Amino acid sequence: MIFIPAWISNTLLLVACVLAGVQHVRLKRPNPVTNIQFVMMVFSMAMVLVVAFYNQENPWLSWAFFLIGAGSLAVIIRQQRMMPPMKPFE
Repeated sequence: MIFIPAWISNTLLLVACVLAGVQHVRLKRPNPVTNIQFVMMVFSMAMVLVVAFYNQENPWLSWAFFLIGAGSLAVIIRQQRMMPPMKPFE
């Protein structure tokens, strides 16, 4: 099994966090804590810490972290595509 470095998983998770933050700011919901964007931001940042501490030359665990990062990025990209279009004079 091939070991995946922690920086690859952390990059995927950080990109997912940034995209979730952009969506969170654009939506401007009345209760900003109870939506998937906020949950994904918190989850991504927590997973960055978990990957940084527990990714120690274990190929199975590195693959699990990579798949979690890729899956969270896929969810956020799907949410980005479902966003309402921006109005030109907002």
